[in-house]
Amino acid sequence: MKNRKIKWGVIGSGGIARRKTIPEGIMKAPNAILSVVYDVNENVNFRVANEFDAYAAKSVLDVIDSDVDAVYVASPPNMHLEHIVECARGKKHIFCEKPLGLATEEIEKMIEICEAEEVELGVGLMMRFSTQHQEALRIMKEGALGKPVFGRAQLSCWYPPINGAWRQNLSQSGGGALMDMGSHCIDLLEMFFGKIISVNCRISNVVHHYEVEDSAVVLLGFENGSTAIVDTHFCVPDAASKNMLELYGSKGSIISQGTIGQTDCGEMTVYSENDTLGYDASQVRESKGGRNINPVPINTYLAEIQEFSSALLDKRIPLNDASIGLRNQQVIAACYQSAKMGSTIMI
Repeated sequence: MKNRKIKWGVIGSGGIARRKTIPEGIMKAPNAILSVVYDVNENVNFRVANEFDAYAAKSVLDVIDSDVDAVYVASPPNMHLEHIVECARGKKHIFCEKPLGLATEEIEKMIEICEAEEVELGVGLMMRFSTQHQEALRIMKEGALGKPVFGRAQLSCWYPPINGAWRQNLSQSGGGALMDMGSHCIDLLEMFFGKIISVNCRISNVVHHYEVEDSAVVLLGFENGSTAIVDTHFCVPDAASKNMLELYGSKGSIISQGTIGQTDCGEMTVYSENDTLGYDASQVRESKGGRNINPVPINTYLAEIQEFSSALLDKRIPLNDASIGLRNQQVIAACYQSAKMGSTIMI
């Protein structure tokens, strides 16, 4: 058991699987091995299979009929329910890209079926595994920032209209910038600040006029009284968006640039005051100061595959199990409802 590896299959071998999860996660995890890949695009799948020395499956059932222990599902979100149910019925553990489903009802059904079939279901909200984010969480839990007050998480990119892009098709993706990128921001802020109890959201198409929104801003209210903002866009050039994360408390702050994203880079600084701080009418702010947070980085795609594989080997619930995917979708659904109604939605 000590040297055993989880044998992985992949459904949806193009896209994020080919760019990130296979080469950086499955291929590098010491407790994982790639065995079978499948994609509806046979040419893409054949190239991925050749590149990573895997069997090119002819169908989803071909993957399920193989001897893999777990399946990574990276198909478009509108196919997640079907693929997860098929894998669960085939007694395969499943690790699925976010969003788990297009609606909370779909995810609840997935969880129910996976529990009945006694297989684990996980979700790819990998940014919570960043060592900088984990160190920031530790600092906050120790009380260095005092009482949580306010947060901000930003994730934007340039995503122009592309023929056939499923992320720009509402029936396939379930939403645009908010669903695709804002979900990570919401997940991180709830990890830092606790339970979200209210949302007020505005979505729009400022630049790109495809079916899904290219812009979203959300005001989040938390159970502990703090608030936060998520701003996410498909219409801001990559180099122009610094993907900021800001966490403020009554005793200090943590400010980062570039830690939210698909890489393990970025800069993070903590600013903290002592308990004897008094009122300063001049409100002088030093241009320097603070302490850089530089833990040893880890690739987040590697971390999520390694954690899920370890959980399967240890027969325990994964840290990235379906519960965080369900919770994330509940908040996202409330955001879209708020945008539609133009009002605050309580969760």
